[in-house]
Amino acid sequence: VTALCASTNVGAQEASQQADSFANIYASTCLKHLSSLDVLRGKLASMTSLPAEKASPFLQGQQGKAWPVPDKHGLFVLAIPDGKNLCTVFARRVSGPEAVTRFQRLVASAPAPLTSRQVANTSTNTQRNGLASTLSYEWSTVGADRRLLFTLTTADSPSADIQGMASAASVQSPR
Repeated sequence: VTALCASTNVGAQEASQQADSFANIYASTCLKHLSSLDVLRGKLASMTSLPAEKASPFLQGQQGKAWPVPDKHGLFVLAIPDGKNLCTVFARRVSGPEAVTRFQRLVASAPAPLTSRQVANTSTNTQRNGLASTLSYEWSTVGADRRLLFTLTTADSPSADIQGMASAASVQSPR
């Protein structure tokens, strides 16, 4: 029984550390630089990016760059398409509930004068990825031309290629 409890604690601790790393990478790249993605691209220019064929799935077929993000708690990739106000972090393995808790801590409330509202909370059962859940928040001000959209998608299948994807985008406000 002691060995079982110890292995459960190690698993829970590892899941927590992976989710912390995922959230920290997202916050320090996408959230911090959303209004200045060209500055982030410049900072990343000297880092080794993935070859185009390996970057393509992370860029969803768009032109741009994707970088592996070294971290002792997991495999993460940062992707920024060219000419778009979009930044995405991918996690090979991450606990969905742990990722959701950290994501909501980051984006569920907005700094004044912005307001935050949840715009999506959906789940779909997929054959390949198991339960895939998407949660989105937007930050905006009344009458602004643009809004900030933050989205987290998680997959619960241990065989999913990617279990976590968090994106930040500056998008045109609807008229």
